[in-house]
Amino acid sequence: MRRRDFIKISSMTVGGWTLAQLLPVKGLAANAPECWQPSPLVRLCPDGKIIVYVVKQESGQGVQTSLPMIMAEELEADLKDIVVEAMPYDAAKSGDYSTGGSTSTIRQYQPLRKAGVTAREMLIAAAAKEWNVSIETCKAERSKVVNSVTGQEFAYKDLIEKASKMPVPKDPALKNYKDFRVIGKQGQKKTNLKEIVSGKMKYGIDLKLPGMLYAVIVRCPVLNGKVKSWDPASISKVDGIVQLFEMKEMGDQIENRSGVAIVANNRWSALKAQQRLKVEWDLSKADATVSTASYYKLQESKLKEKADLIYNEKGDVVTDSFDANAAGVVKAVYRIPFVAHATMEPPNCTAQFKEGKFELWGGFQNPGKVASAGAKYFNLKAADVFINLQPMGGGFGRKLSADYGAEAMQIAKVMEGKPVQLIFTRADDIRFDVYRPCSTHQLSAKISASKKPDQWQHHIVISPVMDFFQGNKGNPGWFSAEAGGGAYGDMYYDIPQLRAPMTRTMPPVSLGWWRSVNFTYNNVVIECFVDELAKKAGMDGLSYRLNLLAGLQKGPIKGGSVYDPRRMENVLKQCAEKIGWNKKRAAGRGVGIACCFYNHAKAYTAHAFEVSVNKEKQVKIHKAIVVTDIGTVIDPDGLTNQVQGSYVWAMSALMKSEITVLNGAVQQSSFFDFEVVRMNDLPPIDITIVQSTEEPGGAGETSVPSAMPAMMNAIAAATNIRVREMPLKRLGYSFASL
Repeated sequence: MRRRDFIKISSMTVGGWTLAQLLPVKGLAANAPECWQPSPLVRLCPDGKIIVYVVKQESGQGVQTSLPMIMAEELEADLKDIVVEAMPYDAAKSGDYSTGGSTSTIRQYQPLRKAGVTAREMLIAAAAKEWNVSIETCKAERSKVVNSVTGQEFAYKDLIEKASKMPVPKDPALKNYKDFRVIGKQGQKKTNLKEIVSGKMKYGIDLKLPGMLYAVIVRCPVLNGKVKSWDPASISKVDGIVQLFEMKEMGDQIENRSGVAIVANNRWSALKAQQRLKVEWDLSKADATVSTASYYKLQESKLKEKADLIYNEKGDVVTDSFDANAAGVVKAVYRIPFVAHATMEPPNCTAQFKEGKFELWGGFQNPGKVASAGAKYFNLKAADVFINLQPMGGGFGRKLSADYGAEAMQIAKVMEGKPVQLIFTRADDIRFDVYRPCSTHQLSAKISASKKPDQWQHHIVISPVMDFFQGNKGNPGWFSAEAGGGAYGDMYYDIPQLRAPMTRTMPPVSLGWWRSVNFTYNNVVIECFVDELAKKAGMDGLSYRLNLLAGLQKGPIKGGSVYDPRRMENVLKQCAEKIGWNKKRAAGRGVGIACCFYNHAKAYTAHAFEVSVNKEKQVKIHKAIVVTDIGTVIDPDGLTNQVQGSYVWAMSALMKSEITVLNGAVQQSSFFDFEVVRMNDLPPIDITIVQSTEEPGGAGETSVPSAMPAMMNAIAAATNIRVREMPLKRLGYSFASL
């Protein structure tokens, strides 16, 4: 291929990255010169293998299956020929490797298609030249080019040298969705399924390197506490200890705790020493008195004070002076707790510092942040950090943070020349997570003669995640990061006058993004409050929502997405039909419905539940329904898995999961006290995926938010009692065993 043409295709397919900019040489397979790399994202080799490089991180959401499917569709490759490789992260060469916000498919859909169709057209051109026929005579299918007149065939592997010399087509036509044979088709085999179910899948924690040491950290249980001293004699009977030293706090964007590192020559010794080491803490600059109860009181008191800023206003300014006793006024306060991520694979990272440079191995949702924040702390250049990316045993936002990678770098720097694997125990993971923020919401609305709320106010008191994620504590502008879910400029209902005050409270723990981010609180409380308004207006929850959607037209919404209220209506109506919304039910049974427009992921979802609640407050789910519209679906089986996982995730947060603080320290340490739902709690959920030709949206988070308020609304319908805090176990609720 001519160099000029190569640069053209590289720029076209990956947003301006050239191959030299994107592909680190280290760690990639099949670098043989006889392979043809028409794009940074795909390589065709003489043995027939087609290597697809995935820059998004695999954490169980299936990007190593769905993204290669997009390439295979346009390339007309046989899926059995596809080999998937995670692309290592070389900080010196940049690139968007971050994986979060349900955006992997959205950001990769067009680049992968363009790369695939360009390579396909070049292969066809090469075959046509060999046969001395017109390009129109040839077609590609299942990793070969076929002469439609003579029936002759060329396998791709036999064309790669000739194809590499073909001119790069300027604007090749993408396939019509009606001709898709891979995208959207059921039963596509997951590329890593055999390894996962057989236990052969290698995660970061499975890594073993020659001469590797193992490390754990005894961290200060209270935020901003410091190491005062430690007693080496307390672990003198533990064999295999190599070294103990103080772990320094590494500052903004890393947010690790002060502590003591224990390095050992085996994992068991390190863990044993962690349990026994006696450490004295200096808490003079820490708040060792704060508790969950006192923090909630602080947030509630802030509702009575002037807000830090008004994030969004629409129509005439609505004041704080709603008279709760006035006709048509509804007022409610909701509380959402801190929660942990509790991924199956706790955070871990292996690091080696050698010849002035770091090499890391591990699973990271945002390797760029690990590299940049770590390099900055050690006064190094970006080029001095190289990351070998490995599959994650769950992410959910936890592994967007840099703390565990940066801590491993700090340990490796001390143990220069030796690879060291830092591991979090389950207790470490729960006690030193970066949690979903605790928030208190006051919603007020006045219902007009049309039964719609003509005035709406949503005051949120919260600790902004961006304070910790970007290191901007105290900057009111970062409140914008708490938007999403309808509260602040992206309201998906027809409300002529609204106001969104926001107030900051500094938390007793570090914070991070949690699966479904801001929607997990904003959307939840809004969808519950809409049901309260419906009751005040004398309408059912479905009719009231459809009434609020009726006056809206398709158009842009804050966050850059285009909002189509007709798609929202569709998922609501289908969900109501599936649950039997208008069916008469026995006393003690209730149905609830809720919806969510997940704006930056371009997804519309509705949930409905039918439940009964006995006198012991045991909740039994008789029917669970979800309808989701994420546009064009790449892998239906993968989407189904995501929706099922979202159901379990949401029900855990609603009913059981909570992080509480006492004397400044997190109280929970494992699944026995940070509870998640069990198999005997939940019946299967009935899933409907809307068939669509719209651009694909996201799936990983988009079916979480509406599940929680739909369930809360169903409980309210069954009991005539409105619950306004989570988890419901605080109020005595539990699941009835199936």
